[in-house]
Amino acid sequence: MARVLVVEDDPAVAAVLEMALKRAGHEVRLARDFPSAKAALAEDVEAVVLDLNLPGGFGLDLLRHLRQELGKTTPVVVLTGLKQERHVLEALRLGAQDYLTKPFSPKELLLRLERYVAAG
Repeated sequence: MARVLVVEDDPAVAAVLEMALKRAGHEVRLARDFPSAKAALAEDVEAVVLDLNLPGGFGLDLLRHLRQELGKTTPVVVLTGLKQERHVLEALRLGAQDYLTKPFSPKELLLRLERYVAAG
């Protein structure tokens, strides 16, 4: 079981993620905008599922904050509707473990996320 921060502004997607993660035995914390996500990153979480388009900011800035300012190596799986190569490459350069695009399979996301949590 891991403490997972889900950063997602779409209530329907957040609900699917929360349900899938809880069913798998994980503890879930939701953040629906940039400021609340930034505050939550300072807490002790073991993994992050990160959307990029957020009210109040951009998800890659959260990833940059996590890695460079907080110095944390917490596993991050980006889950977004943005398919542009520049976003994928930037996320990976900043230390994201994986990059999935919507629509997505909750089971696939869970397997990928658990692989990084188990390795950490």
